[in-house]
Amino acid sequence: MLAYYTKRSQGEEFERLAKPHTQNMWVDGSELSEQELDTVARTHDLDINVVYDVRDRQELSRVEFKNETAYIFLRVPHMANSGRVTASPMLVVVRPDLFMTLSQGETFSPDEIAATTLPIDINHTTDLLLGVIAACVGSYQELIKHTERGINDTGTRLKTHEVTNADFIHFVTVEDNLTAFRMNLDGILSVITRLSDTQRVSVSDDNREALDDITQHIKQLLVAVESYGGRVESIRSAYSTIADNSLNQRMKTLTVLTVLITLPNIIFGMFGMNVALPFEGSAWAYAGVVGSSIAITLTVYLIGKWKHLF
Repeated sequence: MLAYYTKRSQGEEFERLAKPHTQNMWVDGSELSEQELDTVARTHDLDINVVYDVRDRQELSRVEFKNETAYIFLRVPHMANSGRVTASPMLVVVRPDLFMTLSQGETFSPDEIAATTLPIDINHTTDLLLGVIAACVGSYQELIKHTERGINDTGTRLKTHEVTNADFIHFVTVEDNLTAFRMNLDGILSVITRLSDTQRVSVSDDNREALDDITQHIKQLLVAVESYGGRVESIRSAYSTIADNSLNQRMKTLTVLTVLITLPNIIFGMFGMNVALPFEGSAWAYAGVVGSSIAITLTVYLIGKWKHLF
């Protein structure tokens, strides 16, 4: 679906246009079909091969120049119901008289661009580009915070609950998400570096400062991602140790119970033989056998406790 936006001044909000006009406009295409991609490319004289790259779900962040047009690919993150983070490619087309965002998934709304607090002048397409990049970084930040809360909740819950396979599967998902964050944020860094170094996109001093701020923000997020990865590994190692220790304690308990149960069986087995036995004619023989079995078992238990064997 294609949408067209404009701003009358920096202080005003984006306004959606009923129909496109020739200048000072942001063309936003989300969930586009192949036919719509083809139409947009031909209408605005774009390189069809580059535009078609947005169909590739694995397309990485990059910058490509064709004549006066800059094609910037970014990866927009999404979190599925399963908790796994995926990313879909979004193509940003920038030239002095045109700004477009195209994707077969979702793009960013004007409210998300405005939330970046960057001063955006609709007359300067690089301002819009910075707003989109900042919104993309902001979406990663929100998902990273969500992942942090999940790690903290799981760590707190595992202090009072038994570790299950589902908990370790959850940690595998978290580690996959952290890997996705790291890869895609590194990709955005490479895009910013390319935009800062090239002369083919006009970057003002204010925009260059904004790029530096976004770069610093990304580096901070990468440090956080590394930290969360270390916390996941630490929690998993700790609870693996706890699980091993719990297993050892259970095995020790079972061993003690086996020994204590075996002692009476030995005595009962000896006095159950079909041969002549001491005291077999005595009335107190049964009580004596049972009593001695209990006494021996209790004695072994007390000696074990005294020696700290269990």
